[in-house]
Amino acid sequence: MKLQATRRTDAEGIRTCMKSKDSSGASEIRALITLLGDDDATVRGIARERLLHHGEEAADYLREACAADGEGKVRIQARHVLEQINLEDLLGSFHLISLLGEPHMDLERGAILLARFGSPDLKAETVQQQLDELADRMRLRLPSRTPNDGTIRLLNHFLFYEEGFSGYTDDYWHPDNTFIHRVLESRHGIAVSLSVIYLLIARRLRLPIVGVGMPVHFLCKFENGDSSFFIDAFHQGQILSRADCVQILRRSGSAFRDDFLEPSDDREILLLMVRDLIKAYTQKGELHKVGVLERIVNLLRAYE
Repeated sequence: MKLQATRRTDAEGIRTCMKSKDSSGASEIRALITLLGDDDATVRGIARERLLHHGEEAADYLREACAADGEGKVRIQARHVLEQINLEDLLGSFHLISLLGEPHMDLERGAILLARFGSPDLKAETVQQQLDELADRMRLRLPSRTPNDGTIRLLNHFLFYEEGFSGYTDDYWHPDNTFIHRVLESRHGIAVSLSVIYLLIARRLRLPIVGVGMPVHFLCKFENGDSSFFIDAFHQGQILSRADCVQILRRSGSAFRDDFLEPSDDREILLLMVRDLIKAYTQKGELHKVGVLERIVNLLRAYE
């Protein structure tokens, strides 16, 4: 009985200390992380709540705890708290970009944010630099004349034959096939992710290319004056006519409508990427991640 009374007294003292307005940032965070390994579930719960309250301020200390040698319980709990902090930060960022209407919605920023769902420590600059380098190397090959089908064939040869980007069929719904940083690393992706990379490079080169969210298969579209055609990034930049697109839909059992070939705005493309990830994680049975992604869908749709 005496031991239990002492435990209750210690827990009350810890709670009082944690609630004190005089607690300093770094020292309190370190103390809270230590308490994540406490035997008392109440103490651990309070420590988690306080660390979540500190948010991003606590993230670096939690990363240290995850990497440090020591009590396994602390590492496990620190990892869970860090995941929650990263998640709340990510949702907050999606909320901010969801407030932006076209043309201010930023596909590149949204795709990188989505990649952070799989790799929380990913730096936006890493992805942007890879895209810049690809565009800079392609820019040297562009003819000075007005872009035409020859320009697109040069771009296709560079991306799909020299750089090796291609559609991945062995494990189509693996999440890495949607995350932009993974596709840039592996050079393999699905129709939407490959098309997004194609679009982001085309924007850097000021080429008149848009995304087209055709049912069953995402495409890009080149349109400049009288010249207009579709580009299948999943099949190494295959050039398609409108009739070809109709045939793709018919082979899939879908009826054709003219609006299926209308350009998709950045918000629509991001929603497609998120929904592809929902399919991927549903197949993997990771339903807790599906729930988070559905929250992102709701945020993006709230201000359509």
